[in-house]
Amino acid sequence: MTRPDRILLIGGPGYQLQKAKDLGLDVVYCQFEEDFRPEQRPLVDTAILADYTDWDTLRPLVEKAYQERGFTAAVSLTEPGLDPAARVNDLLGLGGTSYEVSHRFTDKWLMRARLAEHTPDGLPRVGAALVTDRDSLTAFGAAHGYPFIVKPVNGTASFGVTRVHDESATETAWRHVQRLRGGSGHPLIDSYDVDRFIMEEYIEGPLYSAESFSFGGRHVVMAVTEAITDKRNHVHVGHAVPGRLTQEDERALVATTTRFLDAMGFRDGPTHTELILGPAGPVICESQNRVGGALLTDMIEAVHGHDPMSMAIGWPMGLVAALPGRPAADGAAASWLITAEEGTVERVEGLDAVHAEPDTLAVDLWVGPGDTVRSFDGQWDGLGHVAVRGPDTDTAVDRCRATLGKLTVRTRPAGTSASSGSSGSAGSSVAE
Repeated sequence: MTRPDRILLIGGPGYQLQKAKDLGLDVVYCQFEEDFRPEQRPLVDTAILADYTDWDTLRPLVEKAYQERGFTAAVSLTEPGLDPAARVNDLLGLGGTSYEVSHRFTDKWLMRARLAEHTPDGLPRVGAALVTDRDSLTAFGAAHGYPFIVKPVNGTASFGVTRVHDESATETAWRHVQRLRGGSGHPLIDSYDVDRFIMEEYIEGPLYSAESFSFGGRHVVMAVTEAITDKRNHVHVGHAVPGRLTQEDERALVATTTRFLDAMGFRDGPTHTELILGPAGPVICESQNRVGGALLTDMIEAVHGHDPMSMAIGWPMGLVAALPGRPAADGAAASWLITAEEGTVERVEGLDAVHAEPDTLAVDLWVGPGDTVRSFDGQWDGLGHVAVRGPDTDTAVDRCRATLGKLTVRTRPAGTSASSGSSGSAGSSVAE
């Protein structure tokens, strides 16, 4: 017997459990065993501790939990859990996003192929192809020009993205692809199959994202976020809501997003769609059928008055009313990535001072003493985020950078003793 007040949550941040409880829901929680925390136990009705990215493993566990606990919806708010949640929807007939639609988002090549077949008027196409060998890189450059982008078909957080500047760089790009195919060595990318790579035409222009929520096929862009990117490695180090752009450009970004979601066949729930504002107008970069990271949910709630994460949990359970239109902005907010020098964390300084700032919205720090800080090659090599509010976007960004400056993550280089260590300051490796 199904329970209208019980939901299956697959993976994702632990604080989603409290949001589900605040909505009056019981939770069947599927999580990697190593990521399940003792303090989460009181918030969970039933825990499924398994590799949820392995469908052969997950399927019988979900079927058993469904028979015994009777949840009525399956939701994931993390990239590796999106396709598994969609498979559960299909398996149990729960409604929600199907695997076919979800996989168009999680597989960047399928997204490009879908847009090539179903491109509506006003949605520019981007040249794209799969990397097959060294010659495919030079062939793509000859057809679409230089520079162009190479990135994994599956993955997130700017992992493995490289820019091929000219024909002489194709050899380096090919070695980069081969190295990642042989094993990334990154502890946070193990949930992804980094084996296929896509080449995409390079579009010059600033990057924005549309944070949307879809209600039965009606798409509402809740916020347009400005992304501030590190030029060295394409990592999004800063985010600001609302994004700084003209009303005309904002309308174009919103219109492009809704046409894109229609073309993808997406109907219900949150999406985080990245767009480049190119010389000819907005171009879809990529999209995820989930809420955005980098504390964007906290920022959107502070500025636009709605929490996308709670909405994502509550909408399939019939606990959230559809938004009638785009919510107005009240002030602004910004977040910034916390970074430090590579090595072992010795101590964190200034965290209380950051929390004490009246404009601080949220702090998400992932490391503590003894943890490892990797070289800053992707967003997952950051250490968390600090988000602040302000009366306007310029002020919010300035306040965020100033607040971040109060936080220092002291590290020592690998192989050195504590007494001979050096230190790294949060945000020290950022280049705009």
